Amino acid sequence: MKTVKLFWNDQYLREFTASIVKKLIVGNKPAVILNQTAFYATSGGQPNDTGFINGVKVVDVVEQTKEETIVHVLAEDLKLEEGAEVKGVIDWERRVDHMQQHHGQHILSKAFIDVANAATLSFHMGADLSYIDLDNRDLSEEIHQKAQSLANHVIFSNKAVSTSFHSLAEAKKLPLRKLDDAVVEPVRIIKVSDADGTIYDMQACCGTHPNFTGQVQAITIVNYEKIKKTQRLYFVCGMRTTNLLYKQAQSLKRMGLKLTSPPDHASVEKAFDQTMIDVTGLKKTVADNEKVIVKAVCNELIEQNSQEIVFGGEKNQALCLHIRRQRSDLY
Repeated sequence: MKTVKLFWNDQYLREFTASIVKKLIVGNKPAVILNQTAFYATSGGQPNDTGFINGVKVVDVVEQTKEETIVHVLAEDLKLEEGAEVKGVIDWERRVDHMQQHHGQHILSKAFIDVANAATLSFHMGADLSYIDLDNRDLSEEIHQKAQSLANHVIFSNKAVSTSFHSLAEAKKLPLRKLDDAVVEPVRIIKVSDADGTIYDMQACCGTHPNFTGQVQAITIVNYEKIKKTQRLYFVCGMRTTNLLYKQAQSLKRMGLKLTSPPDHASVEKAFDQTMIDVTGLKKTVADNEKVIVKAVCNELIEQNSQEIVFGGEKNQALCLHIRRQRSDLY
């Protein structure tokens, strides 16, 4: 008996009731398969939901693709028989975060296509940062800025996000960004459109998404790196953007105090650059002084006609070389 995915039609469903179809053990932990669930299982780059079933913590959610069932791994046994009715409650804060990150990825990927014709090859949602791998490793920071601006414009325009289901044949006729060869029916389509019905984006996806782009709140590109022929772009969306800005502001404040500078980017950067100039100057002064000291010591040793120079049990190569040049009969 396959598990009905309640989150496919209602991604805002926080609580639900279901019956236990099967009890099993997964990795030495008790688990259950329900006849229906609002818990999203890890797939498509998006981590699973967590929450509770009858007050017991759900620690993992795994989809058995072949059986079309979803396994809920639990912290402890429910102490109920198969067929019993249970109540599930998902971690809503985690669900909202995942909806923001995942749909933010859709928006950002579409923006890179529009700005630079750069397609997304893969997506990963991390606990702190998410990333996409783009098929162009040479995208500039100017391109990043344009794509980010476009993505945030799409968010602020609060376009409608809707879900529909299609056969594979129907899906191939739709204006999708791409359609993976491994997709199975029914093909779930996430559509983004304007109030007049104009389609902005369509993509096959099994993940959870908000009803409007505005609920993503914001997208910020954090960093990037080149990996072989691709460019990996790290980003945050929604509340993660707010949290990141707060952490960066606190970091600037601490750096400003250490550099005796106002806590804004321009002032801190200027103070840091001046500090590096000062440090470089001090290093040169130290190096020059070392040369003077070495020369003075060598001259003194030469005058004493020393036969061997040992410092702390090890020969100082710089001193030895200097002395060799001045007195070849020392060694």
